[in-house]
Amino acid sequence: MLLGGADVSGTERNGLNNHAALIVGSVEAINRIHNAIGIEHIHMSRLGAKKRTQVLNGLDLSLDEVGAWCFHIDRRRIEGSVGGFIPRKRREPPTNIHKSFDAYWLRLFVGELEDFAAKLGADLSDITVEADADMRPTMKSWNISTRPVGRAHELSDAIAWYNRRDIKIPNCRIMDIRASLETAMKRDLLK
Repeated sequence: MLLGGADVSGTERNGLNNHAALIVGSVEAINRIHNAIGIEHIHMSRLGAKKRTQVLNGLDLSLDEVGAWCFHIDRRRIEGSVGGFIPRKRREPPTNIHKSFDAYWLRLFVGELEDFAAKLGADLSDITVEADADMRPTMKSWNISTRPVGRAHELSDAIAWYNRRDIKIPNCRIMDIRASLETAMKRDLLK
């Protein structure tokens, strides 16, 4: 089994759900990274500057058994943009636009995730992701099982938090997929 953590980050000022993070790895590797940071409960918005620096310095994603991705997705703006272009008679309910967004996001990323899982002798069905209420529907639409938040989610919270502030984390793959998402959704949903 591979364990993952998924989180989104953003504010009204810089775009809600603008940045997301996913970390996947062996349970042992996730625990090793979390233990090395030395903070029992990591929730970046509740930590002071000294602890945040401790998290950044201890966030070692160089282990072969761990993959980490930072996504620039701009979800709220893109969903609003696409939804606003659909003629009223054909207007998709917000839930359908949300699910479409998730499907396009997965299409842009699934190859990397499958390759990473295969490297560890697994496939997507072997991944269980710790996700909060913001990311649980996305994982469900990706057919990835979820479980309550824990250490992997705490690591993804840190990755998303730094991603939102454009602080680079070594060995975290940055994927700015905003333009690709918006173009594909408009092309297919606005036919």
